[in-house]
Amino acid sequence: MYLKTIMIPKGKCYVASPDDSVKSVLDKLEHYGIDGMPVVGTGSYYGTATQFDIFRHFFFMKERKEREDFLDNTKIKDILAIDKYSVKDDSLFEESFLSLQDFPILSIINNRNEFLGVVTRFDVMEQFKSAFGMNRKGVRIAITSIDAEGRIKRLAQAMQKFKLNAISFVTFDETDKMHRRMIIKVESDKDLKKFTKYLTNHGFKILDIQQD
Repeated sequence: MYLKTIMIPKGKCYVASPDDSVKSVLDKLEHYGIDGMPVVGTGSYYGTATQFDIFRHFFFMKERKEREDFLDNTKIKDILAIDKYSVKDDSLFEESFLSLQDFPILSIINNRNEFLGVVTRFDVMEQFKSAFGMNRKGVRIAITSIDAEGRIKRLAQAMQKFKLNAISFVTFDETDKMHRRMIIKVESDKDLKKFTKYLTNHGFKILDIQQD
């Protein structure tokens, strides 16, 4: 899944103009309660203005008068740091995890450096919760199996056999050549015990079962 499929489109984003003063940008950040915002002029992306970068420049000023002049008369485009807060529109969803560890938003841009929108850490976490079926009640079953060809297919066939409705399915250990862990979440069903017994008898090991 491409990251842009979950982005907030540019028309709904808080943005700053390149010629905005540092003070006006700080006022916007405080007003909206955010740590940073994209700087966009005539559709082009200049970078992301952050409170951290602004304060870093601000406290380098030696005199109070210099600081006041800095806030009122410095354009935000003149102090933008090397951009670390943007990704291209063909970036994959999972590529955002490391970037969003350090900062809560990422700007999405295309190959022409046009600003398309933002993705927030909250948006990514909501997708992560969805992948694990955390928004629906059900039964979570952790399974492990020898990582042999056709194991996932056999698991799906077992679910079909017992007519279980899957809410989510996630696998782990893609680099382990011996075992693979799988977590499935299904709707609660009277045949669940028969299903887990069937798996045990067909090469799967049940690690844990939890019901919401």
